This record gives sequence, C-alpha cells and structure tokens, in this order.
Amino acid sequence: MEIEDFLSRYAGALVAGDLDAVAACYGYPSLILSDEGVLAVGGEGDVKAAFAGAAERYRDQGLTEARPTIGETTRITERLVDVEVRWEYLDAEGAARAGEHYRYTLRGTGTGGDLAIHVVVPIPAAP
Repeated sequence: MEIEDFLSRYAGALVAGDLDAVAACYGYPSLILSDEGVLAVGGEGDVKAAFAGAAERYRDQGLTEARPTIGETTRITERLVDVEVRWEYLDAEGAARAGEHYRYTLRGTGTGGDLAIHVVVPIPAAP
C-alpha cells in the first residue's frame, strides 16, 4: 500500500469516528514519543480510548475533513519508513481551520503491502 493511500484511509477513519478502523492503522506495540514523555500503546483498546470522542470534537468545531500532506520521507529498511505529515483540518467549505504536524514510523506488515503506525512523534509548532 502506498503511504498516501494509507494516510487517506487513516484520515477517513479519524473523521468518521471509526475507532476500529483507526486502531487497525496501528501496529502493536507502538510508541508515542514527545518532549513530555513516552507512551507505550499496547493494543487496540489503547488507541480506541485515545481517539474516543475525537470525531465529535472535530464536528463541534465545524471540521469535516482531515487532509494529510506528506513531507520528508525516509526509507529506513525494506519494511520501515519514516514520514513527516502535516495535517490540515477543513471545514465544510474546504477552508483549513486547524492543523498539526507529526512524524510517523510506519512498518509494512508483509501482507499485501499494508502499513501500520508504530511510532508517533508530535512536532510542535514553530515559535
């Protein structure tokens, strides 16, 4: 699976609030690394709990779509790739109203070219 297709599927699941589909985009265990600490993600339940209510919060803010823009991509090994992604959150008119920036380490599962998120690093906005 191509990175762009994978991220589009992930975005669709996030916006729809499809927690099963969001959790299926992760490989386990996973890590979320930030300046504040390290969070181990042991299984689907952890991801579902983290994203519970996210789609409703997006809708409450008038956001209807998440659009990923792929930045720097580094192939680490045959099955590992590091990718920088800027997310734009759009309203019903297609205007960007919010955004976030992450670096993901994705791993090919070896079955049909599917990818899974294994490391998430939030990148703070520049001061």
